[in-house]
Amino acid sequence: MLPDVRTTCLQHLAFMRWADERMLGAVAENMPDQISVLSHIYLAEAVWLGRVKGQADLMITQLPAPPNMPELQRVWPTLHQEWLDWANDLAAWDTLVPHRNLQGALFQMPAWQIVLHLVNHGSFHRGQVAAMLRAAGFTPPATDLIVYYRLQS
Repeated sequence: MLPDVRTTCLQHLAFMRWADERMLGAVAENMPDQISVLSHIYLAEAVWLGRVKGQADLMITQLPAPPNMPELQRVWPTLHQEWLDWANDLAAWDTLVPHRNLQGALFQMPAWQIVLHLVNHGSFHRGQVAAMLRAAGFTPPATDLIVYYRLQS
Protein backbone atom coordinates (compact mmCIF):
# COMPACT_ATOMS: atom_id res chain seq x y z
CA MET A 1 0.00 0.00 0.00
CA LEU A 2 1.30 3.43 -0.88
CA PRO A 3 1.65 5.98 1.91
CA ASP A 4 -0.62 8.98 2.06
CA VAL A 5 0.63 12.56 2.09
CA ARG A 6 0.46 12.83 5.90
CA THR A 7 2.52 9.67 6.39
CA THR A 8 5.04 10.74 3.76
CA CYS A 9 5.47 14.21 5.25
CA LEU A 10 5.81 12.89 8.80
CA GLN A 11 8.38 10.37 7.62
CA HIS A 12 10.33 13.06 5.77
CA LEU A 13 10.32 15.37 8.79
CA ALA A 14 11.66 12.51 10.92
CA PHE A 15 14.32 11.92 8.26
CA MET A 16 15.20 15.62 8.33
CA ARG A 17 15.74 15.46 12.08
CA TRP A 18 17.85 12.31 11.78
CA ALA A 19 20.02 13.70 8.97
CA ASP A 20 20.46 17.10 10.64
CA GLU A 21 21.51 15.43 13.90
CA ARG A 22 24.05 13.20 12.16
CA MET A 23 25.63 16.07 10.26
CA LEU A 24 25.55 18.37 13.29
CA GLY A 25 27.37 15.71 15.31
CA ALA A 26 30.04 15.27 12.63
CA VAL A 27 30.70 18.99 12.36
CA ALA A 28 30.69 19.41 16.16
CA GLU A 29 33.28 16.64 16.47
CA ASN A 30 35.55 17.62 13.58
CA MET A 31 35.08 21.28 12.68
CA PRO A 32 33.05 22.97 15.43
CA ASP A 33 33.81 26.49 14.20
CA GLN A 34 32.32 25.78 10.75
CA ILE A 35 28.60 26.23 11.39
CA SER A 36 27.56 28.70 8.70
CA VAL A 37 25.86 26.17 6.39
CA LEU A 38 24.31 24.30 9.30
CA SER A 39 23.03 27.61 10.65
CA HIS A 40 21.47 28.33 7.27
CA ILE A 41 19.68 24.96 7.32
CA TYR A 42 18.47 25.68 10.86
CA LEU A 43 17.25 29.17 9.93
CA ALA A 44 15.40 27.84 6.87
CA GLU A 45 13.66 25.27 9.06
CA ALA A 46 12.81 28.01 11.56
CA VAL A 47 11.45 30.48 9.02
CA TRP A 48 9.28 27.85 7.33
CA LEU A 49 7.92 26.71 10.68
CA GLY A 50 6.91 30.30 11.42
CA ARG A 51 5.26 30.54 8.03
CA VAL A 52 3.26 27.32 8.34
CA LYS A 53 2.14 28.57 11.75
CA GLY A 54 0.72 31.75 10.22
CA GLN A 55 3.60 34.25 9.98
CA ALA A 56 3.29 34.84 6.23
CA ASP A 57 5.61 37.86 6.23
CA LEU A 58 8.42 36.23 8.22
CA MET A 59 11.80 36.38 6.47
CA ILE A 60 14.89 34.33 7.18
CA THR A 61 16.83 37.57 7.56
CA GLN A 62 14.68 38.47 10.58
CA LEU A 63 15.80 35.44 12.58
CA PRO A 64 18.93 35.34 14.71
CA ALA A 65 21.45 32.67 13.79
CA PRO A 66 22.84 30.56 16.60
CA PRO A 67 26.25 32.14 17.34
CA ASN A 68 28.19 28.95 17.99
CA MET A 69 28.06 25.16 17.97
CA PRO A 70 26.85 24.69 21.57
CA GLU A 71 23.91 27.02 20.96
CA LEU A 72 23.04 25.34 17.66
CA GLN A 73 23.15 21.96 19.41
CA ARG A 74 20.87 23.33 22.11
CA VAL A 75 18.16 24.91 19.92
CA TRP A 76 17.95 22.59 16.92
CA PRO A 77 16.35 19.59 18.69
CA THR A 78 13.55 21.84 19.94
CA LEU A 79 12.91 23.10 16.40
CA HIS A 80 12.76 19.54 15.09
CA GLN A 81 10.24 18.63 17.77
CA GLU A 82 8.14 21.70 16.94
CA TRP A 83 8.01 20.58 13.30
CA LEU A 84 6.92 17.08 14.28
CA ASP A 85 4.30 18.44 16.72
CA TRP A 86 2.93 20.79 14.06
CA ALA A 87 2.80 17.97 11.52
CA ASN A 88 1.08 15.57 13.90
CA ASP A 89 -1.58 18.19 14.65
CA LEU A 90 -2.18 19.27 11.05
CA ALA A 91 -5.63 18.21 9.91
CA ALA A 92 -5.37 19.01 6.19
CA TRP A 93 -2.12 18.71 4.28
CA ASP A 94 -3.55 20.63 1.34
CA THR A 95 -3.97 23.73 3.54
CA LEU A 96 -2.56 26.69 1.62
CA VAL A 97 0.24 28.47 3.43
CA PRO A 98 0.73 32.11 2.43
CA HIS A 99 4.33 33.33 2.50
CA ARG A 100 6.62 35.87 0.88
CA ASN A 101 9.85 35.18 -0.95
CA LEU A 102 12.98 37.29 -0.40
CA GLN A 103 11.76 39.80 -2.98
CA GLY A 104 8.48 40.24 -1.08
CA ALA A 105 6.23 38.49 -3.61
CA LEU A 106 3.32 36.67 -2.00
CA PHE A 107 2.82 32.97 -2.72
CA GLN A 108 0.52 30.24 -1.44
CA MET A 109 1.51 26.59 -1.43
CA PRO A 110 -0.01 23.51 0.18
CA ALA A 111 1.62 22.47 3.45
CA TRP A 112 2.80 19.16 1.99
CA GLN A 113 4.79 20.92 -0.74
CA ILE A 114 6.46 23.15 1.83
CA VAL A 115 7.50 20.15 3.92
CA LEU A 116 8.97 18.33 0.93
CA HIS A 117 10.74 21.52 -0.18
CA LEU A 118 12.17 21.99 3.31
CA VAL A 119 13.51 18.44 3.46
CA ASN A 120 14.99 18.74 -0.03
CA HIS A 121 16.60 22.09 0.85
CA GLY A 122 18.27 20.54 3.89
CA SER A 123 19.53 17.59 1.86
CA PHE A 124 21.14 19.94 -0.65
CA HIS A 125 22.97 21.89 2.05
CA ARG A 126 23.95 18.80 4.03
CA GLY A 127 25.69 17.71 0.81
CA GLN A 128 27.69 20.93 0.94
CA VAL A 129 28.63 20.22 4.55
CA ALA A 130 29.67 16.68 3.59
CA ALA A 131 31.94 18.11 0.88
CA MET A 132 33.41 20.54 3.40
CA LEU A 133 34.16 17.70 5.82
CA ARG A 134 35.75 15.61 3.05
CA ALA A 135 37.90 18.54 1.92
CA ALA A 136 39.19 18.85 5.48
CA GLY A 137 40.05 15.13 5.60
CA PHE A 138 37.07 13.87 7.60
CA THR A 139 34.53 11.23 6.61
CA PRO A 140 31.01 12.66 6.71
CA PRO A 141 28.13 10.57 8.00
CA ALA A 142 25.75 9.01 5.50
CA THR A 143 22.58 11.11 5.46
CA ASP A 144 20.90 9.81 2.30
CA LEU A 145 17.19 9.16 2.49
CA ILE A 146 17.72 5.53 1.46
CA VAL A 147 20.03 5.00 4.46
CA TYR A 148 17.31 6.38 6.72
CA TYR A 149 14.69 4.10 5.14
CA ARG A 150 16.92 1.06 5.58
CA LEU A 151 17.51 1.87 9.25
CA GLN A 152 13.75 2.14 9.83
CA SER A 153 12.93 -1.31 8.44
